[in-house]
Amino acid sequence: MNGIIGMTIIDTLSDVSSSDTDAQSNICSACATQLESSIIRTSRRTRKKKRSKPPNTDDATLLRYWNRRYDLFERFDLGIQLDKESWYSVTPECIARRQANACACDLIVDAFAGVGGNAIQFARTCSLVVAIDNNYTRLLLLKHNAQVYGVSHNILPVCGDAVSIICSLRSSKVLVSDPSSSAQPSTAESATNEDCLPEARLDVVRVAQPQGFSPTIVDVIFLSPPWGGPGYTGVVLPPGSSSWNKRKRRHWFQSSGNAVEPTKNLEDIPLLLPALRSASHICHRILVYLPRSCSIGQMLQLSWPSDECDCQMCGQYRAVSLEEYLVRGRRVALGLHIGSTLE
Repeated sequence: MNGIIGMTIIDTLSDVSSSDTDAQSNICSACATQLESSIIRTSRRTRKKKRSKPPNTDDATLLRYWNRRYDLFERFDLGIQLDKESWYSVTPECIARRQANACACDLIVDAFAGVGGNAIQFARTCSLVVAIDNNYTRLLLLKHNAQVYGVSHNILPVCGDAVSIICSLRSSKVLVSDPSSSAQPSTAESATNEDCLPEARLDVVRVAQPQGFSPTIVDVIFLSPPWGGPGYTGVVLPPGSSSWNKRKRRHWFQSSGNAVEPTKNLEDIPLLLPALRSASHICHRILVYLPRSCSIGQMLQLSWPSDECDCQMCGQYRAVSLEEYLVRGRRVALGLHIGSTLE
């Protein structure tokens, strides 16, 4: 009888122990599931808060550029800095990467560098990038952004007027003299050489000194002059259009006769022709970044002989190639390669 009772007690205890283990495992699995879902909800909430953070500006027109910030710089969250003008003037990174691959060389000049949208990508495919801009504060932003991408050692910022600095590259005295030497050019040489900025003289000498003067000392010159701000297209949308989706926006453009984007006149870009003439004297390969609504005829005329100069380089027709740049299926800009053809 005692043996039977003992067996019964043992069986009962084993049943109780088993049920407690199952209950404990169920409780642990439920807690783990609840904790995991809480972590997922927290991470999603944090991610949403980061994405919805607006820029520190009172200008509502910049919000649509803020929504495209990852198109401008894929590493935007790592500390990329832009000023107000750069939000609508910087080249999207996918386009800049394509241009850098097409312009791979030893020495390239980015005549309108801005905050470094193109210069950073050029630094990945070129040995040295001379980045020119007339705004010193913007060049500091360029240097900071280049450090984010780890290419600041390949970029040489130069502050000054782009046309004047490009013209200074034509001066043989600038290209063969040492900044530390006390030798000065003669009066005749000073009369024939074009004026150059003091900061351009120091930086350009360091770049070109090993080769001496040559009209092709620069391999490629990239020109991206200001187009005229975000309203350069001339298309005026009705109030409330900022909240339209793609379908409604497309329907409005198709149904409204006034929504046709006018052709951009290249003469309205004042720095384009002077910079192109200066670049043509020192380089055979030039890439010009232009608005998407430019006339193809006007773009081709940029490669024709110039009537304002009688030199050999300006008196001949040059080969051209046209590129159409798209971002997420949307036509953004055009590229004109002068003096080279794309494969």
